[in-house]
Amino acid sequence: MKRALILFMAVILWSSFSTSPVLLHRFIVQPESTLVVTGKTNVNSFQCTTLYCGRDTLVLRESVGTPPVFLKGNVQLDASAFSCGMQLMTNDFNKTIKAKEHPAIAIDFISFERTPVYGCTEERFKGRMKISLAGITKTFDVDCAIEARSTGIIYLRGNRAFEFADFNLTAPSRMMGMVKVEDKLEVKFNLALKIDPNL
Repeated sequence: MKRALILFMAVILWSSFSTSPVLLHRFIVQPESTLVVTGKTNVNSFQCTTLYCGRDTLVLRESVGTPPVFLKGNVQLDASAFSCGMQLMTNDFNKTIKAKEHPAIAIDFISFERTPVYGCTEERFKGRMKISLAGITKTFDVDCAIEARSTGIIYLRGNRAFEFADFNLTAPSRMMGMVKVEDKLEVKFNLALKIDPNL
């Protein structure tokens, strides 16, 4: 009986020490968020930008001793809303990414390598996420940075180099192939986030 009592107390103590607190953060994505795609041709460089116009909320779960994971991490952007500065280039870009057939570009955050501090100085880390473009979804590790401002807005930025071929796309060309777009692109997202006060 005494031995059983000691074993029971040991289990209770182990459970109390092994249970780590769990924190949930809800971030509301703000309208000033953007997605920018930059690339080069054999003539010059180009930049295509789309503004966020959705109503997404990210939910990040933090627990001591484990990397933070997203319980809800999907952000949707309008593929046909890109502007490349010139209408001809914009039309080519939208056609290339098949904006009519696949009108949504999705960034689905999976996890961060560590818990951000949410401080006033920029903090860099790796993030894992799924990116869906032109009907193809792939998982990538992306260089991220996070920074909190005195306005209460938290900026989550990330960038990664891609190739058109990553999403089974073909780089466009014009003027009978004389102007060619390089296969490499850089994609940058800048999410403005606000903590949900109703959590």
